[in-house]
Amino acid sequence: MIEPISKGIDDFGNSLLQALNNVQGIFGKELSVAKPVKDNVLQLIGNTPLIRLNRIGSDHRGIQFYLKAEFLNPTGSAKDRTALAMFIDAERRGRLKRGMSVVLFGAGSSSISYTWIAKLKSYPVVCLVPIQTAQERIQTLRGYGAEVIVTNESDLVRLGELAEEKAQKINGWVPDEASNPANPNFHFKTTGPEIWRDLQGKVGAIISAPGSGGAITGIGRYLKSQDRKVKVAIACKKNSPFLLYGKTTNPKERETIPLPAVFDPKLIDDYFQVTQEEALHLQADLYEKEGIFAGLTTGTVIVGALRLSERIKEAERSDREPFNVVILSPDRD
Repeated sequence: MIEPISKGIDDFGNSLLQALNNVQGIFGKELSVAKPVKDNVLQLIGNTPLIRLNRIGSDHRGIQFYLKAEFLNPTGSAKDRTALAMFIDAERRGRLKRGMSVVLFGAGSSSISYTWIAKLKSYPVVCLVPIQTAQERIQTLRGYGAEVIVTNESDLVRLGELAEEKAQKINGWVPDEASNPANPNFHFKTTGPEIWRDLQGKVGAIISAPGSGGAITGIGRYLKSQDRKVKVAIACKKNSPFLLYGKTTNPKERETIPLPAVFDPKLIDDYFQVTQEEALHLQADLYEKEGIFAGLTTGTVIVGALRLSERIKEAERSDREPFNVVILSPDRD
């Protein structure tokens, strides 16, 4: 009696594996359902899970909230995707070659991601940081392998200019994710399709708090290419240029607002202003109610998502077929 049962289980397992292989063949290797053995650590970037929120937003009938857990990338942020995209593009175009250094500015998640990948690829890293940078962050960057130079500057634009000057002196490369289309294109090829796949095409809205705007642009383009009804929204602090752009309808005024070149405002359906107090409250709620520890930016995006849900028409939501809102949770910080 045991042998037929075992054989049946084996047949079922083989059939399932064949089905998964067929899916991979259709959508490509980057959308593989599971690949437990990795060829290198860079393959851990992406394919982050969607986590359904069960208590936060539970009073919003007919709407389901999902957290795209980008903090589960190797260094703890979505910037791992962006950094990898920039390295691939620079190497292919010959802008970054063996013997060159990577020159960074700022002490945020981006610098950690770039330093980590540069270390793996054997590129020396020099990182210029503002004078007010916390010692803990400086030690973290040094731990990842960067030579950290503390400058007297606090202005990020000026810091970028210093990085360019440094790069010219030492034959270095400065990543420019704010203007390089490889940034949103990478999210169009990976993050967007992951969301569409995991929700089986039942995506109602995506909301993010943009840095360069590359992620929401790439994801938004992909999701709207699959279903033009998908809503794309961003949540921002009061003085964010993205928010200032979204709040004005004056074309001449919009021309004076500095936005990253990779950001496509035509994709954005809604803008939400969020205070730091509101973000802190939802960040704490996320841990208390869902057991998820994420950064303050995630709190900002959740506030925006809850406000977005209030604008969803009754006809678009139901308990049987909920309106799915995806919250891009960028990092742990």
